[in-house]
Amino acid sequence: MQKPQIHWKFQTPSHRSIQLGWKNLSQRSKLWLLLANLLWLSLVFYHYSTEGRAFMLITGIYTQLMFTLFFLHAKGFPRASVGSLIEVLKVENNRIYISDYPLPETVRKVVIGRFDIQGPAFLQLAWNQGHQWIFHVDELQQVRYFFRQHAPQIEILNE
Repeated sequence: MQKPQIHWKFQTPSHRSIQLGWKNLSQRSKLWLLLANLLWLSLVFYHYSTEGRAFMLITGIYTQLMFTLFFLHAKGFPRASVGSLIEVLKVENNRIYISDYPLPETVRKVVIGRFDIQGPAFLQLAWNQGHQWIFHVDELQQVRYFFRQHAPQIEILNE
């Protein structure tokens, strides 16, 4: 669940996330996606045949390809791999631990937010290349409350 860098590894579409996105789509959604792509490409080819601009052809195909890839990537997000942060948050000897990682005493700010409306949520130490933990969006309020209760000196930045 711990991640040592700011950039989340599932933000960039990969072959695996796109495959998983296609697999997660229902038959009806697959059909609609294919029909939308076919309709868009037929409009692009029709426009190219009447105008004859190669730039419009390339732009139209590229736009549809990127839309489809990002759509499939979003559907292929591995939500099952998101863990519970509340289960691993603990206080020992007046020090906060996240799993086995002790929060440094120099921490003055943490960023707590969510990637999108459905989740997941994240907790990030507020400095460049700070640690980040990804957890279920349902635990967002509990994590905020934990930090307010056990570490009132740490400022919580909501994102």
